[in-house]
Amino acid sequence: MMRETTRPARRILAAVSSAAFGAVLVASTVTASSASWTDTEWDRTALESLDCAAPGSMDARAWGRVLTGALGSVQLDPILAIDGVSVSNLAPATSSAATSHAAPLTDLGGDAWSGALGLSVLSSLSLGAGLVLPLDAGTGTYTQYGRATSAGEQIGASGAVTTQAGGLASLTTPDAGTPRLGTLRLSTVLDAILPGLGVAVGSLSDVDLTVGAVGAIAELDACAVAWNPAALATELDREYLVAGLDLGYTSDLVSGLGTGLATTLTGLQSSLNTLLTAQVSASAISSLTSYLGTSLGGIADVGLGSDPVTVTVSGAVNLAPVSALLTNDITDGVVTVNLASGRVSADLAALLGQNYADSDGLNGRDPNTSVLQPGVINALLTRISTLLTNFVTNTIQPAIAKAILDTSVSVTIAAHLDATVSVLGLGLTTLPNALSLTIGVSGTIGGFTGAAGYAAPTNSSSLTVFGSYGGLVITALNALLGLVTGSIVTAVTSGVVPYVGSIVVQPILVSLSASVTSTLATVVGTTIPALITALRPVLEVLATVLRITLNAQPDQPDGVGSPAATAPGRYFESALHVGVVNGSTSLLSLWAASASVGPAAKR
Repeated sequence: MMRETTRPARRILAAVSSAAFGAVLVASTVTASSASWTDTEWDRTALESLDCAAPGSMDARAWGRVLTGALGSVQLDPILAIDGVSVSNLAPATSSAATSHAAPLTDLGGDAWSGALGLSVLSSLSLGAGLVLPLDAGTGTYTQYGRATSAGEQIGASGAVTTQAGGLASLTTPDAGTPRLGTLRLSTVLDAILPGLGVAVGSLSDVDLTVGAVGAIAELDACAVAWNPAALATELDREYLVAGLDLGYTSDLVSGLGTGLATTLTGLQSSLNTLLTAQVSASAISSLTSYLGTSLGGIADVGLGSDPVTVTVSGAVNLAPVSALLTNDITDGVVTVNLASGRVSADLAALLGQNYADSDGLNGRDPNTSVLQPGVINALLTRISTLLTNFVTNTIQPAIAKAILDTSVSVTIAAHLDATVSVLGLGLTTLPNALSLTIGVSGTIGGFTGAAGYAAPTNSSSLTVFGSYGGLVITALNALLGLVTGSIVTAVTSGVVPYVGSIVVQPILVSLSASVTSTLATVVGTTIPALITALRPVLEVLATVLRITLNAQPDQPDGVGSPAATAPGRYFESALHVGVVNGSTSLLSLWAASASVGPAAKR
């Protein structure tokens, strides 16, 4: 929305004046209580009149600057390339004059001036003495603006500001095309002080703050205030814009969790494979033996031998696809965590809104609102905890379950059969355990257990002579094989194979799932809470040394200082202040999108 900054004629401050003398004689009578005389005196007072519509009634000043501050003891103010716009209207002039070293100025009319500042000039700006401003600035241009009329109208603005001829100015409604200020790399000043505060650099490294569009406007009708000082509260208008503020950091505490999870998955895979190929239970073997005996019951000349039936399972669970998930970003749209790199980023607008239980985010906050307040740190830690817990329970655990169902296994059932054959000279003879029956069933665990989307297992059976026979006996056994193999395979296919999944594989799946649940319960119940406990003091130290302030106004409570020289009657507005302190020492202090009005005075 555009704001019309040219105000209508307001009021005239005047006292009744003497046409002849330009002064008023006021009678003053003082009666003394201890004497019986009266002294009559005359006070002479000069009259003043102040016409708020008339030019030439007020001295006025306005100022706007996109970025200022200091890195250590080095000030940004002398750097001509990023100088702001200063506009003044001082007696005896009745029109404004403007100065700036940053860019050519445009006379907008109505005593308003503006200059465009290309943001690229802010990137890694050399401050001399080997110091570089740690800002990776965005692209595009910002406005630096001032208006000062001799009637006392004052407007300063900078940043994402829209101006037009005649003194119109407003904060820009940000969209995808609005230039962003850029990313401030804070580790260049933080790394040196963290160890002294009990924080290992690896626990909080690569700290940065990405700032979206910023803008500020300060406006004051100085004549109205001169007429009535109590009107300052209504005549001074300060507005700001911060569209986006993301905190990012890398921590070996977070990457350590990722490393620990990878180790846990490796150990879990080994445990699962041990369980998968463990000895099949006696009850399962007993059931399969019973099914096999029943299946062979109707086939002449063969029967289940006396040697024990054996059941073996082979296969291997592969959790490599699950481990690969640890390299992905994990996000809820507000906080993003990468367990491989240890990188955490947080949308401070959303966290601040969550802390205040509103949707205002960064804007509309009281003067000098601290962003990294305890409630925001709590909200960040809570989201990290919830994010990681949900990742383990809703991503990792289902991925492991799928990896298990995808696992290919083979179940082999081996049994010996008695064979009755007719041998010349011996007649009918029963040979114990003379034949070897092998039943092989192959498929995925999902297929064995009937999970949706998995193919049913396949089977193959073979019947061979077991033992050493010669002459007529081996001839008879081979003849028997030709007669009964087909019947045995059919009987086994219908009477044994259908039960392999439920009797052998399903109990294995239950065992594998229980192991997964137990392992991940420890991660959720112990490992993640331990990470949050370790992160809390680290982030609390960060909030102590990193000061992020919205709507910075030095004349209001909890101010963070002024972006430029102060004077009585000068009022500042800064959209954002970022400071890094080490006790009472300021290591970095930056004001983004600053504006001021005043001081003003009656002429």
